[in-house]
Amino acid sequence: MATDPSLTCCRYLLSAILAMEPSYCLISHAKACGEGSITEQVQQFILDHCLSTPSDFYAPYLKNFLKKLITQVESDHGSVLDKFYQLYAQYITSFKDDSLDKRDSRICKRISFLFPDGCSELQTCSHSSVLNFPSQCSINMLEGDTGCSIWPSSLFLSELILSHPELFSNKVCFEIGSGVGLVGLCLAHVKASKVILSDGDLSTLANTKFNLGVEQPEC
Repeated sequence: MATDPSLTCCRYLLSAILAMEPSYCLISHAKACGEGSITEQVQQFILDHCLSTPSDFYAPYLKNFLKKLITQVESDHGSVLDKFYQLYAQYITSFKDDSLDKRDSRICKRISFLFPDGCSELQTCSHSSVLNFPSQCSINMLEGDTGCSIWPSSLFLSELILSHPELFSNKVCFEIGSGVGLVGLCLAHVKASKVILSDGDLSTLANTKFNLGVEQPEC
């Protein structure tokens, strides 16, 4: 049976929000779900499945996403669900800019990889088509700094590793500049015989060590 394209788009949208991708990426996924516009059905999906627990998100990130979503729907002459206005108003009134000065604060991004239905070879959770890796990041590095950011190259390499485990299983793997450790976690998941991670920054290494100690993966 063919896969429903709208269902696939919604899965990508959910994964993008959990991974806290940039707002323009979320808007693009949301428009794809609505075949070119963020319909009320798509908005309801976001409320029910993506933002069911808004407290799980870093406040400035969610505030920015809500602003972009409302602006996009209004510019397309669509109807914004009242709940989005309420959430945005809540963040405007409660968010304090001085929270950005807490440089040692951390949040957890959940990096999700989607697999076709029935593809269980790569997963320890054989009944799930989604594989989630939680990774801690520094709040002050969310906008694109080096060591504690999720780089697109690491996402592509992680996808390659999970898609072709036979290339990496039972191999000794060494990564230079491991960042948050996502690639290393994927290598361990496909049962590389030994994984060596390195980085030149002590705070990044400490963050990587923390991520390696988080229970992996989530399903």
